[in-house]
Amino acid sequence: MSHVIGIDIGSSGIKVGSMDREGNLGMLEYGTYRPVFPQPGWVEIDLEEMWRLVQRLVRKVSDRIREAGGKPEAISISCFCNASVFLGEDGRPLYNGILYMDQRTQAEADWIKANIPQDLRFGITKNRIEPGIFSVTSLLWMKNHRPDIYARIHRWGHLSSYILYRLTGSFVLDWTQASYTGLFDVAAYRWSETLCDLLGIDMRMLAEIVDPAEVVGRVREESGLAIEPIPVAAGGADTACSALSLGIRAGELFESVGTSNVITVCRDNPHQFDERFMNRCHVIKNLWLTHGAMSHPGSCVRWFRHTLLSREEAEQQDILERLAAESRPGANGIYFLPYMYGERTPIWDIHARGTFVGLDLNSTKGDMLQAVYEGCAYGLKQIFGILEQHGDIHCGSFMSIGGGAHNRHWSQIKANVLQKRIEVKAVSETAAAGACLLAGHAAGFFSRLEEGLPDVRGHTLFTAVPDAAWSEFYEAQYRLFGQLYPALKPFFAQAAQIRQQPEGAG
Repeated sequence: MSHVIGIDIGSSGIKVGSMDREGNLGMLEYGTYRPVFPQPGWVEIDLEEMWRLVQRLVRKVSDRIREAGGKPEAISISCFCNASVFLGEDGRPLYNGILYMDQRTQAEADWIKANIPQDLRFGITKNRIEPGIFSVTSLLWMKNHRPDIYARIHRWGHLSSYILYRLTGSFVLDWTQASYTGLFDVAAYRWSETLCDLLGIDMRMLAEIVDPAEVVGRVREESGLAIEPIPVAAGGADTACSALSLGIRAGELFESVGTSNVITVCRDNPHQFDERFMNRCHVIKNLWLTHGAMSHPGSCVRWFRHTLLSREEAEQQDILERLAAESRPGANGIYFLPYMYGERTPIWDIHARGTFVGLDLNSTKGDMLQAVYEGCAYGLKQIFGILEQHGDIHCGSFMSIGGGAHNRHWSQIKANVLQKRIEVKAVSETAAAGACLLAGHAAGFFSRLEEGLPDVRGHTLFTAVPDAAWSEFYEAQYRLFGQLYPALKPFFAQAAQIRQQPEGAG
């Protein structure tokens, strides 16, 4: 049986899977990688290491397909946003990829804000400008601080561009990824000559903009994948690929819970965006996505497990639900700000940090974990508040996807805090499924991308139903939570200045 291959590159690991003509996702292989932290506030990835991991996982899945009597027919990718990549004329990296979490480019972001009017920038890009998150700041940092490298840049794009280049020899950037460069006209689907001129950027180094469904080449022999020269579709950003596989329509929204926790709304008008959200083109043309994106909820839970639990506790499969269940709503007076490495929506503060407030001598690890879940839920409530007050989006229920969504205790807390039904989908690998759907379209398996994959949208693992008895209690807790960040914001800013001082500076 014929299969297609989807590569899903996340911010801490890579999944590769296959899909048959009936839309069944399987044969998943997974590998992890570690970002590089060369200096305080700097976050990079080794691009060659990333490519070797992709090679290894694709070979495994290809072998499994052949062992099952089939053959690979096409490949596509889903990739997080973003990591800036800088390639020389030989296509090799001139520098590590600079991740969206990187905070070295504050001066570049401030310069853009001071020199290019906000209404002009937002009118074109439909986004704000923030260090690292919108990748033009990383390109300008290279220009300002590594001019020798900048002078040798032949092509600049995102991590997805590099992986596609290694697969096909083509250097491209799909429009879902380009939306987060700070140089892209989101309504017109093209690079902005105006912004490039104002920023002094040579457009010849920019990747070619392509439709996520476009076949950008065929797997070349130099890729080392040992497979036929099958077509490669450009693919898209991970959350956009999830929206594709779910068949999200204009006016609908869903939650994704992984490293980040994101509320995604689909719109059919690019002029309805709010600058507190991250806004982009959808995979499907003439639809757009707006994201209320919290940066680190999943990372907070993972940090708690591996830092505060013993090895024996951490290895228990149900520990993250059972331990918090030993506490109670309100976490026995503990509050938690889930800003472990800065935050996006709604505060947009790279200096904010995770904070426990209210610890006492009776506090337990269960209380602290309960506080982590509740703090992340309050952050979601802030996002929904913006959508309901300014975005004219109202819903009583929504779909939830991702590995973190399968935590029943956490999902129930969110349902109680938000007073909304949460339908947790059985398929957590929706981004990989979206990549496979694009590959399947390239191979002729699927004719209409707009329909999504019925098995992804239709199968609900469980539904978290809000308990009205907790509505008033959590409303009071939420109001108190809302006072924490404004009170601590000056502290975070001063602490950041101290962190950034060289060692030994007094």
